[in-house]
Amino acid sequence: MKRRNKIKPFTYHEYIYYKVIFQKDKYNKIPMLCDVKESYHYKREINNPHDKIFKDVLDDKKEVVTFLNRMLKLERTQYALQEKDLEKYNREFITENFQSIESDVIYKKKDQNIFFLIEQQSTIDCAMPYRILKYGMAIMESAINKKKLRQKNYKLPAIFSFVIYTGNEKWNATNYLIEKQERLLGCKPETFANFQLIDVNDYTNQELLNKEGFLTKAMLLEKAKNYEELEEYLELVIKTQMEERQKKLLQRMIKYVYKNKLDNKKYNKFIQGLQIKQEKGGDSMFAEILSKKIDEVFEMEEKVKEKETKVKEKETKVKEKETKVKEKETKVKEQETKVKEQETKVKEREHKVKKREIEILQKKNDIINQAENEMIINMIKNNIDENTILKIINIDKNRLTKIKTQMMVSEEGVF
Repeated sequence: MKRRNKIKPFTYHEYIYYKVIFQKDKYNKIPMLCDVKESYHYKREINNPHDKIFKDVLDDKKEVVTFLNRMLKLERTQYALQEKDLEKYNREFITENFQSIESDVIYKKKDQNIFFLIEQQSTIDCAMPYRILKYGMAIMESAINKKKLRQKNYKLPAIFSFVIYTGNEKWNATNYLIEKQERLLGCKPETFANFQLIDVNDYTNQELLNKEGFLTKAMLLEKAKNYEELEEYLELVIKTQMEERQKKLLQRMIKYVYKNKLDNKKYNKFIQGLQIKQEKGGDSMFAEILSKKIDEVFEMEEKVKEKETKVKEKETKVKEKETKVKEKETKVKEQETKVKEQETKVKEREHKVKKREIEILQKKNDIINQAENEMIINMIKNNIDENTILKIINIDKNRLTKIKTQMMVSEEGVF
């Protein structure tokens, strides 16, 4: 009879770890094993007033059309995009591995599965190629007609990706996912998930001013490195010809982004210089809402800074305690070293004392022996017999014999 192996119990922790979901395949109607679904929140909150303004600019379809035609070199061609050709693609993507992904701005061409992804960055992000790939796959997944996917003539969605970078430092990260990937020696690398970078540092101030649309003018203002440059750029932008909607965008930027960087005279001068026609309701309502949102952002930032300060203070206290402990340990080690040195010195002194004692005893014995020898020699010369000498001096007979021998040798030497 064969012995059956005992089956180990399947624990709850193993269930969580090896959890799988079964679903039916749409084509073969059979159960298939799927990857474990994990919740990963990637939804980005826009808390920076600068980012809010850029998102507001990119929400303007006319600005986006101008931007896309220029970047895709479609200006003054029969293929130039029109406002009517685009629609805002407001989608929050639920993916297999990421629960929620939301990009800055996505537009779709109405009659085709062609998408335009626009990201605004104020800092250098070395992970941007991966992010663009992730956004692109999420867009594609949401737009694919899975019923037609296996048809020969079915076209997959096309995605054009752009990153508008407005930081002060020159963009030094790669635009290509291929440069972030491992290489297999002997094979040509596969290329995909690239994006066009619009780096504010690649343009002169005049180029940003002269280009059509408001977006490049907003980029110029973001390029300012100090208050003096900001005032200079604002004066240049206000002097350019702008449509009423562009003036309103600029007014919002001055009110809600740059107000704290300008003195009251300059602020009033720039606001009055725009000469915006005031409309009832809409803009004032938007301004009030935006103002509240920005106030909330600043409050949140202040709270975050306060927490960061407290954390830093705690870290400083911990470091101070660690330093004190190390100082105490160092002092203890120094004291132990001193004690050891003192013990070594005491031992050396004891050794010297013992050596000295031995030397003194040796000298003492030598003196006594010499005195006894002289007495014995005198007794022998006075013809005192050996037994009497041994009784008086209390020495053994061998020593007496040695002394007599020495006397005889010395006397022979004299003669």
